[in-house]
Amino acid sequence: MISNLVSRIRSEVAQAFEPFCASAEGSATGAVLAVSGGADSLCLADATLAVAPRLRLHPVIAHLDHGLRGDASAADAEFVRAFAAERNVPCVVERADVAALARERKQSIEAAAREVRYQFLARVAEAHGARLVALAHHADDQAETVLLRLIRGTGLHGLRGMQAHDVLPAAPHLTAVRPLLRISRAEIEQYCREQRLQPRHDATNDALDHTRNRIRHELLPFLERYNPNIRMTLTRLADTIASDVEIIEQATQAAYERIAQPSHEGIAVDRLAWRALPRGLQRATLREAVRRLQGDVTGLQYAAIEEARDVLNSDAPTGEIALMHNVRIKLAKRAFIVCKSAV
Repeated sequence: MISNLVSRIRSEVAQAFEPFCASAEGSATGAVLAVSGGADSLCLADATLAVAPRLRLHPVIAHLDHGLRGDASAADAEFVRAFAAERNVPCVVERADVAALARERKQSIEAAAREVRYQFLARVAEAHGARLVALAHHADDQAETVLLRLIRGTGLHGLRGMQAHDVLPAAPHLTAVRPLLRISRAEIEQYCREQRLQPRHDATNDALDHTRNRIRHELLPFLERYNPNIRMTLTRLADTIASDVEIIEQATQAAYERIAQPSHEGIAVDRLAWRALPRGLQRATLREAVRRLQGDVTGLQYAAIEEARDVLNSDAPTGEIALMHNVRIKLAKRAFIVCKSAV
């Protein structure tokens, strides 16, 4: 008989997958499970395999050896292979020289590892006809993410933290599913003990030379002296803001449709109607114009939006505003055009 904790975690996992699962008449839904061998990913894999038959879910386990820890990395890969083989689950294991790629791309090890990992998961999903990629981020990861973004500077979108369902980075046609975002690390470790899983330990998670690890091992324990429930507080903050952002996005879309339309140069915006918007919607509609123009708003900074707002709200009749390195605003008295800059 399974415990209440195991039952609850499996229920959370099932609920995360259910919106994407086929009916009884349809074919099984493919899902790639990213398994490192650590407690969180073993919990995710074990719980997913337990609910997969009921959901008509077809799981594939995927493990990327980053080549950063020598024999320990290789042992992790063999551990995951054995875990999958014992459960008769398809498994794909690859190795990447992340350190060499980081040097070649002039990236940090963390950034290169993240990029290579998501590319690997996308390849596995495409090779197996899966449209879902399950990631084992949990509530403690969410708290760390919110705090990290707050320290570095962010807006509401950043304070939402990670989403239970989101596009997979580098593969927007695939869906990232994070079933454990409401489950704490302590609960995950208890699940592993109850299910007699023996997770691997990645020693790099203990090192204090990475910002996230310092937040995990130093800052959060310090904040717990002021609020013992700080991790749950940050997780709930992310959940609350995510709900609020949904309302803001609806208002943004409605305002954008009223004041903007495509033009041969880019996106034409009724300047007088835009100026009548509240400050928050002015910012949001500028971001939306950039998103529609080039697909994302990566690199669009708060300062650039505020500088643009100052000019657009002034009496300046004409001119140009650099919004990003590849996006500018052409200004006229009654309208402005958000367009791509000449290369």
